[in-house]
Amino acid sequence: MKTISIICQKGGVGKTTTVVNLSSIFSKNGYKTLIIDLDPQGNVSTYLNFDKNTNEATNSMQLLEGITELKPGELTEKLSIVPSNKEIASYNQEKIIGGSKIRKLKQDGVFSNYDYIFIDTPPTMSSLVQEGIAASDYYLIPTKPEFLAVEGVAQAMNFAKTTLKNIPNINTVFLGVLLNQVEVKRSSYGEFLNELEYLLGDRLFESKISHLTEIADSPFYGKTVIDFNDESKAKIEFNKLAEEIIEKVGGNEKIS
Repeated sequence: MKTISIICQKGGVGKTTTVVNLSSIFSKNGYKTLIIDLDPQGNVSTYLNFDKNTNEATNSMQLLEGITELKPGELTEKLSIVPSNKEIASYNQEKIIGGSKIRKLKQDGVFSNYDYIFIDTPPTMSSLVQEGIAASDYYLIPTKPEFLAVEGVAQAMNFAKTTLKNIPNINTVFLGVLLNQVEVKRSSYGEFLNELEYLLGDRLFESKISHLTEIADSPFYGKTVIDFNDESKAKIEFNKLAEEIIEKVGGNEKIS
């Protein structure tokens, strides 16, 4: 089982879009996949047309309260969700004492049925983000190709390092930075890319996600980009990203 959290304190950089579409790809390739939403906005549920306030599924608030049995929402045969809603905001400033609650559940085998877990986090530097990092094997930072985003990436990396230093017995690995909403024709894009490549080296994903209307439109229809248009550029790009992630986490599988 591999657990990957998606973090960045800036909003609008594509965290939820990345979580939803990667989870869809992994599940469609036969991996039993779980989404854990730690964002009080609950945008993953909105994207996937799942009732974030249902009493029929375990929610992320209950994870932090220490459940012993997981009853996720079932989206497809291979894809499940632990939804979030505004109630979890009460944990936003609560210090993690004695380690991550979700990590403890993971060690106790609560998530043992899953091959991959993707964790969506709020656009903050808060305890909920720390919880996601501490519960994960890896973390990924998405960003937009804008000059000021370089500072945001650095802040997110420093926050993750501080989390790893202050919470005992965790060693979450930095997978890298993903460029979202890329417009290669923008005059500043080449300089921005060169700067990031210089700063990050192989920590910058080769895969990049373009600024495409199908990515923005697919949630309106309750679909991921994988289902929205079978021949889409977005689907090709997210498939390449999934392959790159598998390579980085040590898998030998291929994404079709």
